[in-house]
Amino acid sequence: MKAVVINSYGPPDVLAVSETRTPQPGPGEILVRVAAAAVNPVDLAVRRGDIPSPVLPAVVGWDVSGTVVAAGPGSTRFAEGDRIIALRSPLADGAGVSAEYVALAEALAVPAPENVALEHAAALPLAALTAEQALNQLGPDFSGRLLVSGAAGAVGGFAVQLAALRGWRPAGLARAGDARTVAALGAAEVFSDTDTPPAGAYDVVIDAAGRPETIAAVRDGGRFLSLTPFAVPEAERSVTVDVYGVRIDAPMLDVLARRVEAGHLTLRISEVLPFEDAPRAHALLEAGGTRGKILLAPGN
Repeated sequence: MKAVVINSYGPPDVLAVSETRTPQPGPGEILVRVAAAAVNPVDLAVRRGDIPSPVLPAVVGWDVSGTVVAAGPGSTRFAEGDRIIALRSPLADGAGVSAEYVALAEALAVPAPENVALEHAAALPLAALTAEQALNQLGPDFSGRLLVSGAAGAVGGFAVQLAALRGWRPAGLARAGDARTVAALGAAEVFSDTDTPPAGAYDVVIDAAGRPETIAAVRDGGRFLSLTPFAVPEAERSVTVDVYGVRIDAPMLDVLARRVEAGHLTLRISEVLPFEDAPRAHALLEAGGTRGKILLAPGN
């Protein structure tokens, strides 16, 4: 089978499509024919060597959509032909999901939303889980003012949608041209680079864009939650600064998928590119300004 791999660390052009051995599902695993794999900031960090892979060459990619083609011994949750989505970390073994076939633990997979194209369903797992889990850090009784930085991006857009679904009135910070998009996602207020949020006006800022300067919008004694570990501000004015990374949680992913089916959560797709365009996909994401997920599909 073909897979998108890195043989060394560096710029996007270190990515290559290589022939690798098709995996076989082990006990408790399923074999999935991949429809698409999403490109995420963590993939860029692994490719650059900021988060080194345990082995090289390594297949890139964390979240995947596809169709079950076989089940390993003891696997009973899914049957051949089932459409699934899953989040699987390659940081332990270098076995990412940007491949024609992926073997993964059936416990990681959940049924894909039925109302979206299977390729597009790959946009959900990592970004939506990150957003939902970040909001959970605020506690079930949170009633303060929330600002989401990077509100038009993949994670930030989900954070705005999910906060609005909780009945909160989130504010969003994005580029000036994204104001309508952010408002449509559920933001009660929208700010841009030319219309900055008022200083000290928010109880919490969730930064999904690597903008540490937005700590200025947090009130004294408030909280700044960074989802970008390479751009974290120094604590000031008794503001608590935390960094949060995604935790794989299949039951939570299932709830999010059902919200997509119910029409409560919208997937936003920037581009679907063939595996051979993986360098371009990484370059686009690295340049910033993408709106929605960039997906890699083996069949394109």
